[in-house]
Amino acid sequence: MTNNRALLFASAIALAAPVAAEEITASVWFPDTHPLNADGYMALAEDVREISGGDLNLKVYSGTALLPPVAHLSGLQDGIVQMTYHAGTYTPSDLPEDNTVASLAISLPDSMVTTLAVADFYLNDSDMQAMFNRLGIVFLGSYATPQYILMCSAEVKTLDDIRGKKIRMPSPMHASWTQSVGAVPVNVPSSEMFSGLEKGQLDCAVNSANDMKARSLWDVAKHTTLLELGPYFAGWLHAMSDSAWQDLSDDHRRVMIQAIPSRVVETTFAQMRVAAEALAEAPNHGVSVVEPAEELALSLSEFVKNEMDALTVETGKRLGVEDPAALAQRFKDTYSKWEGLLADIPKDDLDAIKDIFRANVYDKLDVSSYGL
Repeated sequence: MTNNRALLFASAIALAAPVAAEEITASVWFPDTHPLNADGYMALAEDVREISGGDLNLKVYSGTALLPPVAHLSGLQDGIVQMTYHAGTYTPSDLPEDNTVASLAISLPDSMVTTLAVADFYLNDSDMQAMFNRLGIVFLGSYATPQYILMCSAEVKTLDDIRGKKIRMPSPMHASWTQSVGAVPVNVPSSEMFSGLEKGQLDCAVNSANDMKARSLWDVAKHTTLLELGPYFAGWLHAMSDSAWQDLSDDHRRVMIQAIPSRVVETTFAQMRVAAEALAEAPNHGVSVVEPAEELALSLSEFVKNEMDALTVETGKRLGVEDPAALAQRFKDTYSKWEGLLADIPKDDLDAIKDIFRANVYDKLDVSSYGL
């Protein structure tokens, strides 16, 4: 009898003991002030905790102390962390399909349309999913920056101004346009833009205007030219290793699928808001903001019209993509689809954008099969 009572008492204690919350470790190499971190990850951690009632937590490592920018794919695959942001152009041979599609960015005019189209395409296109399967990762969330522009140490307004300038460019497509106007493309991570401009290793950096504020580029680049070079979206905002994703319960995978679409929309909008704020505040920091001369703008539009498609196919073939022309066309069709879906929604109606995003993409994901 005593033994039975002891067994019952031990069982009651075990049942009463709280179950430890599950934790996902994540790394994003932007500073805490950057929207990709603040809105994309720190706010996601809060959403996940709230939706799960504290049963699932996201521990976010910010900056480059844990992983340098170029290691946010390998760090995921090696199990250093379970979730990352990754800039796809840093590892083109690992992400051939992604880099092929990202070549089209120079032609895309709308960041929110781009973000939602990328999520739709990467979650559903068979070639994109095959790429993620090869890598052993599960794609979960997209991003797209505001339009990339020129931020320079001297005024760059005309074709004569840009010739010979050393310009940090985000992709091979941008580098090809740079060379076509007689400038010199430089391939360095965006985390090195400030030091490159400060030390004179760069004359200009091509990135979104929000980095004038978020990374204090207005301290070293006093001339901004509003030449729209498209958004940047290569890689992903959110992806997990397949083992980490598969270890989650269906309920916890559902928490992630519920939380991520809002963060994708909010992050994109936050970047656009901060970019607009930075441009408005730039004169107070001694920065001149100018429109490009017609000849400089025309050089870009002619490049997109005459060179982009062929170079996209060339990029895909060089990286080993089986049919890059078909891949690019499918993405263009998805982009057009989202132009139509968002056509009548005000750009600042984030609730409506989230609703249509969820209904057309995330509500269709089956957490018991996706990524498993």
